[in-house]
Amino acid sequence: MSLGSCVVVAAVVVGACLATAQPADAARLRYHFAPDPGGNGCLKTPSAGERLTLTGWEPYNCPPPRATQLVSFRHPCTGQTVTVPLALPLSTPRMEYTRERVIYNYGSDTVELRFQKDGSADVMYDSGLLRAP
Repeated sequence: MSLGSCVVVAAVVVGACLATAQPADAARLRYHFAPDPGGNGCLKTPSAGERLTLTGWEPYNCPPPRATQLVSFRHPCTGQTVTVPLALPLSTPRMEYTRERVIYNYGSDTVELRFQKDGSADVMYDSGLLRAP
């Protein structure tokens, strides 16, 4: 088989693979929650959330994952209690804490809560594909 025909066969195989590929799920999703007067979290953004792509954060018009836990935190900036619905896997996470973050690290998946100065919180679900180090 000549070099030219090998290149053509390779191009056809790659083209067929790309044509039949399914879109991947979002690797990193962010949802913004703001406390209501009762101290519970509620969605603040007009779209359901945002998805990280190669070009940056884009609107993601799907609801947050179904919550498995309602977790209450004392907001470090305002001192108020904020209850945020989180979709946590069944396994046990390695917990990481900083002043403005709480991270549930499950190895390949993480759920990160970032406290904002205005009393709100961002919840980020990360499945590992575009994961920050």
